[in-house]
Amino acid sequence: MRKIELFIPVEVLAEFSEEMVKRNLKNGISGTSEDGEIVIEIEYDKSETDDVDALEELLDKLCENFEEDEK
Repeated sequence: MRKIELFIPVEVLAEFSEEMVKRNLKNGISGTSEDGEIVIEIEYDKSETDDVDALEELLDKLCENFEEDEK
């Protein structure tokens, strides 16, 4: 079993969570960062690597879009 920790800004948490739930990955909230981000730990098998990669790409996009909206 592999693990990854992702740091999710509160502003994109709802949209990110919807996508994560659709993929049925084992996950949990493990805390918050110093910056107030939610730390989510995902456990996955090698066969689920593409799903995790897609979530990482989505998170990058969501964060970029949020930062652009802030300007």
